[in-house]
Amino acid sequence: MLRKLDYGEADRIFTLLTRTHGKVGAIAKGVRRQESKLGPSLELYGHVDVLLAKGRGELDVVAQVQRMPGLRIAGEVEMMSHAALIAELAERVCEDRHPVEGVYELTVMALDELARETDPRRASAYFMMAALDLLGYAPQLAVCASCERPLAAKPAAFSAVAGGFLCDSCALPAMGTVPLAAIKVLRLMASGDIATYRRLKLEAPLIDAIEGVLTAQLEHHLDRRLKSLQFLHQMRIRS
Repeated sequence: MLRKLDYGEADRIFTLLTRTHGKVGAIAKGVRRQESKLGPSLELYGHVDVLLAKGRGELDVVAQVQRMPGLRIAGEVEMMSHAALIAELAERVCEDRHPVEGVYELTVMALDELARETDPRRASAYFMMAALDLLGYAPQLAVCASCERPLAAKPAAFSAVAGGFLCDSCALPAMGTVPLAAIKVLRLMASGDIATYRRLKLEAPLIDAIEGVLTAQLEHHLDRRLKSLQFLHQMRIRS
Protein backbone atom coordinates (compact mmCIF):
# COMPACT_ATOMS: atom_id res chain seq x y z
CA MET A 1 0.00 0.00 0.00
CA LEU A 2 1.79 3.10 -1.28
CA ARG A 3 -0.43 6.04 -0.43
CA LYS A 4 -3.72 6.99 1.20
CA LEU A 5 -6.02 10.00 1.02
CA ASP A 6 -9.07 10.74 3.14
CA TYR A 7 -12.19 11.27 1.05
CA GLY A 8 -15.60 12.50 2.11
CA GLU A 9 -16.80 11.91 5.65
CA ALA A 10 -15.64 8.32 6.16
CA ASP A 11 -14.02 6.98 2.97
CA ARG A 12 -10.36 6.70 2.08
CA ILE A 13 -8.62 6.35 -1.30
CA PHE A 14 -5.60 4.07 -1.51
CA THR A 15 -2.87 3.68 -4.11
CA LEU A 16 -2.02 -0.02 -4.22
CA LEU A 17 0.96 -1.69 -5.86
CA THR A 18 -0.11 -5.07 -7.21
CA ARG A 19 1.83 -7.95 -8.73
CA THR A 20 -0.34 -8.41 -11.83
CA HIS A 21 -1.99 -5.03 -12.43
CA GLY A 22 0.73 -2.55 -11.46
CA LYS A 23 -0.44 0.58 -9.65
CA VAL A 24 -4.15 0.62 -8.85
CA GLY A 25 -6.35 3.25 -7.19
CA ALA A 26 -9.10 1.96 -4.92
CA ILE A 27 -11.62 3.45 -2.50
CA ALA A 28 -12.46 1.86 0.84
CA LYS A 29 -15.94 3.02 1.75
CA GLY A 30 -16.65 3.81 5.41
CA VAL A 31 -13.16 2.69 6.41
CA ARG A 32 -12.63 5.63 8.76
CA ARG A 33 -15.61 4.66 10.87
CA GLN A 34 -14.69 2.92 14.14
CA GLU A 35 -16.84 -0.11 13.37
CA SER A 36 -15.29 -0.69 9.92
CA LYS A 37 -14.02 -4.25 9.39
CA LEU A 38 -11.61 -3.08 6.69
CA GLY A 39 -9.83 -0.43 8.73
CA PRO A 40 -7.50 -2.55 10.93
CA SER A 41 -5.89 -4.27 7.92
CA LEU A 42 -5.51 -1.22 5.67
CA GLU A 43 -2.27 0.16 7.06
CA LEU A 44 -0.08 2.47 5.03
CA TYR A 45 2.92 0.55 3.59
CA GLY A 46 1.28 -2.70 4.69
CA HIS A 47 1.36 -5.96 2.71
CA VAL A 48 -2.21 -7.13 2.17
CA ASP A 49 -4.28 -9.56 0.16
CA VAL A 50 -7.13 -7.46 -1.21
CA LEU A 51 -10.27 -8.23 -3.21
CA LEU A 52 -11.31 -5.34 -5.45
CA ALA A 53 -14.69 -4.78 -7.09
CA LYS A 54 -15.03 -2.76 -10.27
CA GLY A 55 -16.15 0.78 -9.49
CA ARG A 56 -18.14 3.14 -11.67
CA GLY A 57 -15.21 5.48 -12.32
CA GLU A 58 -11.45 5.02 -12.42
CA LEU A 59 -11.30 3.78 -8.83
CA ASP A 60 -11.93 0.18 -7.85
CA VAL A 61 -13.74 -0.56 -4.57
CA VAL A 62 -12.09 -2.47 -1.70
CA ALA A 63 -14.44 -5.40 -0.97
CA GLN A 64 -12.26 -7.56 1.29
CA VAL A 65 -8.79 -7.23 2.77
CA GLN A 66 -6.50 -9.48 4.79
CA ARG A 67 -3.14 -8.53 6.19
CA MET A 68 -0.32 -10.81 5.04
CA PRO A 69 2.03 -12.41 7.61
CA GLY A 70 5.18 -10.45 8.39
CA LEU A 71 6.65 -7.71 10.54
CA ARG A 72 4.99 -4.32 10.76
CA ILE A 73 6.91 -1.12 10.16
CA ALA A 74 7.17 0.83 13.41
CA GLY A 75 5.17 4.05 13.39
CA GLU A 76 8.20 6.15 14.25
CA VAL A 77 8.91 9.25 12.15
CA GLU A 78 12.24 8.26 10.59
CA MET A 79 11.14 4.69 9.90
CA MET A 80 7.91 5.86 8.25
CA SER A 81 9.86 8.46 6.24
CA HIS A 82 12.09 5.76 4.78
CA ALA A 83 9.01 3.66 4.01
CA ALA A 84 7.62 6.74 2.23
CA LEU A 85 10.81 6.93 0.15
CA ILE A 86 10.45 3.30 -0.95
CA ALA A 87 6.76 3.84 -1.73
CA GLU A 88 7.38 7.10 -3.62
CA LEU A 89 10.04 5.52 -5.80
CA ALA A 90 7.90 2.45 -6.48
CA GLU A 91 4.97 4.68 -7.43
CA ARG A 92 7.17 6.86 -9.63
CA VAL A 93 8.41 3.98 -11.79
CA CYS A 94 4.99 2.34 -12.25
CA GLU A 95 2.13 3.46 -14.44
CA ASP A 96 -1.53 2.89 -13.63
CA ARG A 97 -2.55 -0.72 -14.35
CA HIS A 98 0.72 -1.47 -16.17
CA PRO A 99 3.01 -3.64 -14.02
CA VAL A 100 6.76 -3.23 -14.34
CA GLU A 101 8.39 -6.63 -13.94
CA GLY A 102 10.11 -7.04 -10.59
CA VAL A 103 8.94 -3.78 -8.96
CA TYR A 104 6.25 -5.42 -6.79
CA GLU A 105 8.61 -8.11 -5.48
CA LEU A 106 11.39 -5.58 -4.88
CA THR A 107 9.08 -3.23 -2.98
CA VAL A 108 7.70 -5.99 -0.76
CA MET A 109 11.27 -7.16 0.00
CA ALA A 110 12.43 -3.61 0.78
CA LEU A 111 9.55 -2.85 3.16
CA ASP A 112 10.08 -6.21 4.90
CA GLU A 113 13.79 -5.43 5.19
CA LEU A 114 12.96 -2.01 6.61
CA ALA A 115 10.70 -3.57 9.25
CA ARG A 116 13.53 -5.82 10.50
CA GLU A 117 16.36 -3.25 10.24
CA THR A 118 17.60 -1.24 13.22
CA ASP A 119 18.96 1.42 10.83
CA PRO A 120 16.29 2.34 8.24
CA ARG A 121 18.86 4.10 6.03
CA ARG A 122 20.46 0.76 5.19
CA ALA A 123 17.20 -0.72 3.90
CA SER A 124 16.20 2.27 1.77
CA ALA A 125 19.72 2.58 0.32
CA TYR A 126 19.66 -1.07 -0.74
CA PHE A 127 16.27 -0.52 -2.35
CA MET A 128 17.54 2.50 -4.28
CA MET A 129 20.44 0.49 -5.70
CA ALA A 130 18.18 -2.44 -6.60
CA ALA A 131 15.65 -0.08 -8.21
CA LEU A 132 18.37 1.57 -10.31
CA ASP A 133 19.52 -1.84 -11.52
CA LEU A 134 15.93 -2.90 -12.28
CA LEU A 135 15.34 0.26 -14.33
CA GLY A 136 18.62 -0.08 -16.22
CA TYR A 137 20.16 3.00 -14.57
CA ALA A 138 22.72 1.32 -12.31
CA PRO A 139 25.87 3.47 -12.00
CA GLN A 140 29.18 2.30 -13.38
CA LEU A 141 31.20 1.20 -10.35
CA ALA A 142 34.17 -0.82 -11.62
CA VAL A 143 35.46 1.12 -14.63
CA CYS A 144 35.53 4.82 -15.49
CA ALA A 145 32.13 5.91 -16.82
CA SER A 146 33.88 8.07 -19.42
CA CYS A 147 36.94 6.22 -20.73
CA GLU A 148 36.04 2.73 -19.42
CA ARG A 149 39.46 2.12 -17.91
CA PRO A 150 39.44 0.12 -14.63
CA LEU A 151 39.16 2.34 -11.57
CA ALA A 152 42.10 2.40 -9.18
CA ALA A 153 41.52 1.27 -5.60
CA LYS A 154 41.19 4.81 -4.28
CA PRO A 155 38.53 7.51 -3.75
CA ALA A 156 36.92 8.62 -7.02
CA ALA A 157 34.68 11.39 -8.33
CA PHE A 158 31.09 10.53 -9.18
CA SER A 159 29.08 11.99 -12.05
CA ALA A 160 25.40 11.13 -12.52
CA VAL A 161 25.54 12.75 -15.96
CA ALA A 162 28.40 10.44 -17.01
CA GLY A 163 26.67 7.50 -15.35
CA GLY A 164 29.16 6.51 -12.67
CA PHE A 165 32.58 7.01 -11.19
CA LEU A 166 35.39 8.72 -13.07
CA CYS A 167 39.13 8.11 -13.11
CA ASP A 168 41.56 10.91 -12.26
CA SER A 169 42.10 11.70 -15.95
CA CYS A 170 38.39 12.16 -16.70
CA ALA A 171 37.27 13.84 -13.49
CA LEU A 172 37.17 17.65 -13.35
CA PRO A 173 39.50 19.29 -10.80
CA ALA A 174 36.57 20.81 -8.87
CA MET A 175 34.82 17.47 -8.34
CA GLY A 176 34.79 16.01 -4.85
CA THR A 177 35.54 12.35 -4.33
CA VAL A 178 33.63 9.46 -2.77
CA PRO A 179 35.56 7.36 -0.22
CA LEU A 180 36.83 3.99 -1.40
CA ALA A 181 34.90 2.26 1.41
CA ALA A 182 31.62 3.67 0.02
CA ILE A 183 32.50 2.51 -3.50
CA LYS A 184 33.18 -1.01 -2.19
CA VAL A 185 29.83 -1.12 -0.39
CA LEU A 186 28.06 0.11 -3.53
CA ARG A 187 29.68 -2.72 -5.49
CA LEU A 188 28.49 -5.23 -2.89
CA MET A 189 24.95 -3.80 -3.07
CA ALA A 190 25.02 -4.02 -6.87
CA SER A 191 25.97 -7.71 -6.63
CA GLY A 192 22.71 -8.40 -4.76
CA ASP A 193 24.46 -10.06 -1.81
CA ILE A 194 22.04 -8.82 0.83
CA ALA A 195 23.21 -11.38 3.41
CA THR A 196 26.72 -9.89 3.47
CA TYR A 197 25.31 -6.36 3.26
CA ARG A 198 23.27 -6.98 6.43
CA ARG A 199 26.46 -7.83 8.33
CA LEU A 200 28.29 -4.63 7.40
CA LYS A 201 28.76 -1.88 9.96
CA LEU A 202 27.91 1.37 8.20
CA GLU A 203 28.82 4.50 10.13
CA ALA A 204 26.91 7.73 9.40
CA PRO A 205 29.60 9.32 7.13
CA LEU A 206 29.76 6.14 5.06
CA ILE A 207 25.99 5.83 4.57
CA ASP A 208 25.93 9.58 3.80
CA ALA A 209 28.34 9.01 0.90
CA ILE A 210 26.39 5.97 -0.35
CA GLU A 211 23.08 7.83 -0.22
CA GLY A 212 24.64 10.80 -2.01
CA VAL A 213 25.67 8.66 -4.98
CA LEU A 214 22.35 6.81 -5.23
CA THR A 215 20.27 9.96 -4.81
CA ALA A 216 22.19 11.81 -7.51
CA GLN A 217 21.84 8.88 -9.92
CA LEU A 218 18.12 8.43 -9.25
CA GLU A 219 17.17 12.08 -9.49
CA HIS A 220 19.19 12.53 -12.68
CA HIS A 221 17.33 9.71 -14.43
CA LEU A 222 13.92 10.44 -12.93
CA ASP A 223 14.44 14.10 -13.86
CA ARG A 224 12.91 15.33 -10.61
CA ARG A 225 13.64 15.34 -6.90
CA LEU A 226 12.12 12.82 -4.52
CA LYS A 227 10.00 14.61 -1.88
CA SER A 228 10.60 11.95 0.76
CA LEU A 229 14.38 12.24 0.35
CA GLN A 230 14.20 16.00 0.74
CA PHE A 231 12.18 15.55 3.94
CA LEU A 232 14.71 13.06 5.33
CA HIS A 233 17.61 15.41 4.59
CA GLN A 234 15.82 18.34 6.22
CA MET A 235 15.03 16.18 9.25
CA ARG A 236 18.70 15.29 9.71
CA ILE A 237 19.77 18.92 9.38
CA ARG A 238 17.33 19.95 12.13
CA SER A 239 18.54 17.19 14.43
